[in-house]
Amino acid sequence: MDNRNDNDLVKSVKRGDIEAFGTLVERHQSRLFFLGIKFFHNQEDAEDFAQEVFLKVFEKLTMFSGKVPFGAWLYKIAFNHAVNKYHVAKTLALAEQELPEDKEESVVIDDWDREQLKEEVNLALTELTDLSNIIIRMHFYDGLGYAEISDIMDIPVNTIKSHVHRAKKLIYNILQREGKSVGERI
Repeated sequence: MDNRNDNDLVKSVKRGDIEAFGTLVERHQSRLFFLGIKFFHNQEDAEDFAQEVFLKVFEKLTMFSGKVPFGAWLYKIAFNHAVNKYHVAKTLALAEQELPEDKEESVVIDDWDREQLKEEVNLALTELTDLSNIIIRMHFYDGLGYAEISDIMDIPVNTIKSHVHRAKKLIYNILQREGKSVGERI
């Protein structure tokens, strides 16, 4: 078993040590698999997803600067890949369905408002630091608990809670500044 930390393993991979990448895969494959399960709901798609992410990470490894923990960088790539795959699949599924003729216009407007709010929240998320953005997405979009996020990112649970609290407050303020009607709590 290799006791080096992830960032040291990445340095070794960059120097040509492919076995070090294998160690990184072993350390993080279950987390990526479970992220895949949360998005795609079956084992085969989750396994394919994890494999695709590791290929992407290997190709982009030269871009890893070490400013954030490797696990956080990996998870950001994985999360973005999952969202992209999920949205493509969802868009294709929606394109195959037709809107029922008897659906009332007010329901369509409500759906549109919900989508509009979702877009505004996503836009607000871009104003967060990368770390806060990742944590918020892991917690709210991916449904991970504080302890799971702490484990993935190797950050103390209380730090995770602080990031979530500050990010929620910032998102609320951004939406208020934009004149959006949001509830008392996000």
